[in-house]
Amino acid sequence: MVFVALVALATLVLEYGFQLDDRGDLLLERIDFGLAAVFGVDLALILFRSSGRWMAMRTRWLEFSLMLLFGLTVVAIAIFGTDENLAEFLGFIHLRSVAKLMLALVQIFLLLNIVLRTLAAQEHLLASRLPSEYLFVGSFAALILLGTVLLWLPGCAEQGRNPITLLEAFFTSTSASCVTGLSVRDTGADFSSLGQVVILVLFQVGGLGVITFVAFGSVLATKSFSVPQTVALRDLTNSSTLVEARRFVWQVVLWMLLIEGVGAALLYSFLPADSLTPLERLFHGVFHAVSAFCNAGFALHGDSLEGMRGSFGVNAVVMCLILLGGLGMPVTRELITQRVSRLPWLKNWSVFQRLRGTRGKKRLSLQTQLSLWMTAALVLIGFVGFWLLESGGVLGSSSWSESALASAFQSVTTRTAGFNTVPMDQLSDATMVLMIGLMAVGAGPISTGGGIKTVTFAVLMITLRAMATGRPGVEVMGRSLPRVIVRSAISVFTLYVMAAGTVIFTLSITDPGIPFRDRCFVAISALSTVGLATTTVASFSPLGLVTLCAAMFVGRVGPLALVLSVFRARGAHEDYQYPEEDLVVG
Repeated sequence: MVFVALVALATLVLEYGFQLDDRGDLLLERIDFGLAAVFGVDLALILFRSSGRWMAMRTRWLEFSLMLLFGLTVVAIAIFGTDENLAEFLGFIHLRSVAKLMLALVQIFLLLNIVLRTLAAQEHLLASRLPSEYLFVGSFAALILLGTVLLWLPGCAEQGRNPITLLEAFFTSTSASCVTGLSVRDTGADFSSLGQVVILVLFQVGGLGVITFVAFGSVLATKSFSVPQTVALRDLTNSSTLVEARRFVWQVVLWMLLIEGVGAALLYSFLPADSLTPLERLFHGVFHAVSAFCNAGFALHGDSLEGMRGSFGVNAVVMCLILLGGLGMPVTRELITQRVSRLPWLKNWSVFQRLRGTRGKKRLSLQTQLSLWMTAALVLIGFVGFWLLESGGVLGSSSWSESALASAFQSVTTRTAGFNTVPMDQLSDATMVLMIGLMAVGAGPISTGGGIKTVTFAVLMITLRAMATGRPGVEVMGRSLPRVIVRSAISVFTLYVMAAGTVIFTLSITDPGIPFRDRCFVAISALSTVGLATTTVASFSPLGLVTLCAAMFVGRVGPLALVLSVFRARGAHEDYQYPEEDLVVG
């Protein structure tokens, strides 16, 4: 069945990735129907050859549910579906006939089976004895390579446009997988619908990857990892038990789908109906909702969201999605559990109680409190600073309300997402310095954003205060911070500064013709996985683009991989200590 899944993947790639003649298309369509039948027969054999049929169905309930849903849909269309009855629906999804609809359903069925086989293989990999940080880094590398191959296919380029080169495909795949948003090609104009869907899948998986791989690691690693490492990974998911960690995995997926679904529906209602068809509005709503929640910064317009600068609805929805994705799922889950769950009209809603999981406590954790305070402070600083610095610049010709909305939007998106509603190349130097600082701090831990993280920055400030006041320990809000937390924060900050200096130095060698301020801005944007740029990214040399790819990859996987390795060695202690000797510093 693994071989069958590979054949199905090859047929889908050939059909959508290359331009074939009618004879080749017909042959591949027949192969699709045959492969779908093979998957169905496989499930039937599993069911009838198993001694415990109910146990087999329970173990592989997702595959049986998919098969049942697919079979019922095909039967219903075969009995009641005609071109006349389904004319309106076929026009909405841009299909010519019921036969093409049946083919599309078969191909979706094949694609979902391929995904299920991939998840099964991934489960075996995560259950191995490899350290969790290796699995985490390797998964992103594999996702980038897969995205590069798919985006390089001729079918992913818009007809009439220049084909996507290998370097452009690699850069776009890296930017999407690392949820950055830097682009060397216009996503809406240069990529076909297939290419846009591939980019959407890449930043959806990449944005969720940080959360899912850490959560899966904390659950699966307990079978073979040491007790200190198990406790550390469980703490990273903000769970007290392994049962709660497993529940966390499901909650992440369910809340993600709920938040993105609501965001897509709202964006669909706010997008202009005169310039887009209903299907295009739906795709635009889904694409930008997922891009905003994953803090990816990809847009289907060449000027990002500058055309929506005056739309309060679009700006408000995108800002809310960015903040929810940037806070991190542990913080979002705790807020919902301990604050939203107390709303009277939600208390007795069984579906919400199931999503909520555990009964809320009265006190928010220190993690959540620091994340909320730092996020609020940084948004306020960015809002006021951008408004004051650009009141005579890019906001000079705007009204009071539009200037306030643009300032708030740029303050939110600068730290994590990468959308923009104002022309970035017209910003003043002072504004760029402010935005570089916001990008460096970034989003919250275990979130879809980048940077050194808000809690890391808070720990650094608290540590400096303790050193200045001569306190023996690092304390905040009635709690003492463990030394390993302080060391992790200092390590992340130090390595970030070193990486930023290395990227800026390398770009100064590869692209000396680009102004220094633009090189610095793009370097920090790539390393913090933000995606804003004050110059055209395509103007960088091939070596410069590769350097930016390395910066995006390091910025995405580096901080968390470092923290995982530190926590994995948390219980290790040496049985000796060297004698102390003073040094003169400062």
